Amino acid sequence: MKNVRVEEFLDLFKQLERLLEKKYAEEPLSDESVVVHYENSREGQEHKEILSSIRKIRNVLQHNPKINGEYIVTPSVDLVDQLRQIVDEVEHPKLAIDFGVKANQIFKATLSSGLVRVIKVMKERGFSHVPIIENEKLYGVLSAYTVFEFVTEQGMQIITGETKIGAMKDYLPIRMHKNEYYLFMPKKATFTDADEAFEKRDNRPRRLVAIFITATGSPDEPILAMLTPWSVVGK
Repeated sequence: MKNVRVEEFLDLFKQLERLLEKKYAEEPLSDESVVVHYENSREGQEHKEILSSIRKIRNVLQHNPKINGEYIVTPSVDLVDQLRQIVDEVEHPKLAIDFGVKANQIFKATLSSGLVRVIKVMKERGFSHVPIIENEKLYGVLSAYTVFEFVTEQGMQIITGETKIGAMKDYLPIRMHKNEYYLFMPKKATFTDADEAFEKRDNRPRRLVAIFITATGSPDEPILAMLTPWSVVGK
């Protein structure tokens, strides 16, 4: 039974190596192994300590002959289970879409929605950004920034109880947001993809405030989910 467990352990490690070789096929890894690279990545950080132990045990088993037909080290049942879990996570990574707000739960508006009513809902529910949808696609985003820009340039008196969001249609497209930006990702994007995106800055001092998930990552497709920094914090 011990040898069977060792063989399973070694087979799982080979599976992990193959999966990581495929995952990092287009990345320069210098001289480090794919497993070490994964350990040091943001994605593999939580497994760093246990993977280090697993690598050491694997090396002992790989480079030392059996004694009387028995391996000199036998990994515990728990260690094999943890390695199996890591292999499963690499093969089936968590998807970003599963951590976002699904399309049917997103508070959104259209150009014909009442501006004052939407702003009141934003204040009451603590929403900072509201997608504006037209023809099932993202037209733009209503935010405190866009309202400020609109009022600054057009004057506060232009807003009445009858004002529609369409009155500020030129301020809503995401390309018009000077201090913030948005990304589109495909539904197969991983949680790590989204997490890393929120950590990065673009080449200007702007912050990423939302990621929209669509079928292929195209902005011309219906939104499937929306992620904000709060979607990934502490996950």
